[in-house]
Amino acid sequence: MSKDTNFKIFKPNWVVPDNVHALQTIKNLTIDENLLNNDRIQIEDNVGIRFLRSKNKVLNQIHSNISVELPSKSLDADASYTFKKNIICAVRTADCMPILVTNDEGSFVSAIHAGWRGLSTGVIEKTIKKLNPIKNLIVWIGPHISQKYFEVGSEVKEIFLDYDPTYEVAFNQSSNSKYFFSLKTVAEIKLHKLGVKNIYCMDNFCTYANSEIFYSYRRGDLKERMTSLIWIES
Repeated sequence: MSKDTNFKIFKPNWVVPDNVHALQTIKNLTIDENLLNNDRIQIEDNVGIRFLRSKNKVLNQIHSNISVELPSKSLDADASYTFKKNIICAVRTADCMPILVTNDEGSFVSAIHAGWRGLSTGVIEKTIKKLNPIKNLIVWIGPHISQKYFEVGSEVKEIFLDYDPTYEVAFNQSSNSKYFFSLKTVAEIKLHKLGVKNIYCMDNFCTYANSEIFYSYRRGDLKERMTSLIWIES
């Protein structure tokens, strides 16, 4: 992503098939012709832009491990996937971790909303296992709060270690039985165990630290959200 914080939308920096398109909105989203015609970010993805302009329904995110195949009548979920063209998979975040998924054939796309609750109950695994036997997955981890600023209680650590002791590396002792927790580390461990080799994560991803670029719930942005979206272009 360019360091120019005037950009309101950027494309994830990952290597995916030509038919797979993704966008990430950032702070103070505005869509106008000057933005769309800006050669430096080359935003020509009309399907995604129309989605952002529209009032299309998005997932009713409930910090669960539920994943739905789109189109779906039920949107009470924290992950979606589709094999259909021009169907948008999207999640909205402001500290939680957005994860976009496809494969080297571009035969499907998926968007996952992963906060600590979703991670602890397997939202990543449950979504990817629904896609079996698809292999050669490609994953992009979007903007989220970094370990340095994400302090949690000992009960959160216990939940994760009860599930898998290898998650110990994701926790650094803080004080008063508190820990600094890395969402990214747990996600990467889970993805590696699922056989995912191609994992991309943006630079300077921390929503809390980069106040000029990202919304952060823990920094006080209680209502604003960013959107991560992915689709297969027809």
